Amino acid sequence: MRRGIQLIVLMLAVAGCGGTSIPTPSSISLVVGSGEPSESAPPSAEPTDTPSPEPTAKPTPKPTPKPTPVCLASMLTAKVTGWDGAAGSQIAAVTLTNKSTKTCTVQGTPEVELVDKHGAILIDSQTGGPKGLPHIAAGAKTFRLAPKGHIKTEVAASNYCGAAAATPTTVAFVLPSSAGRLVAAPGPGGSTPPCNGAKGSLGTIGMNGWKK
Repeated sequence: MRRGIQLIVLMLAVAGCGGTSIPTPSSISLVVGSGEPSESAPPSAEPTDTPSPEPTAKPTPKPTPKPTPVCLASMLTAKVTGWDGAAGSQIAAVTLTNKSTKTCTVQGTPEVELVDKHGAILIDSQTGGPKGLPHIAAGAKTFRLAPKGHIKTEVAASNYCGAAAATPTTVAFVLPSSAGRLVAAPGPGGSTPPCNGAKGSLGTIGMNGWKK
């Protein structure tokens, strides 16, 4: 900086001697030596990285549970555990068991049959009309049977007026939902109910619903 000032003074002195015009300050360029310290501009601020927003995790949809399948006759066993006689009827206590390795459901009222030792049908509930056919009434309870799970019912047969039947008798079920036909293993004391009508008249048979 000092060298620049000395240069300006020298130029003014030469100009005074020669009678030439004094250059205006705007036309004078200051030459600053590279060795002189100079103020430097403040360093620019470092760019700040804006953090990226964390991705929002989408909730994992829950798998829709599969409905429990209907018990097919092939998945079940039935057994008459005993017989009682009352008011001209024969009443069989029956237990239905899930013999498969899968959980299934039983719902509704099956068609019920009284059958003899050889499987011949002696009395069939379908002769009593639509209520004697396999059906599921509105609001019918659904029974969920785990493997080896069981439910029970009672089947009452009345007025058998046919030919002498081979005993022991048992009962069979034709399940709703086209689930098949199932014959119960006979229990002790199975017989035909007495005939309370004309010879050859139709008998009646029905069940009182499933229960645990």
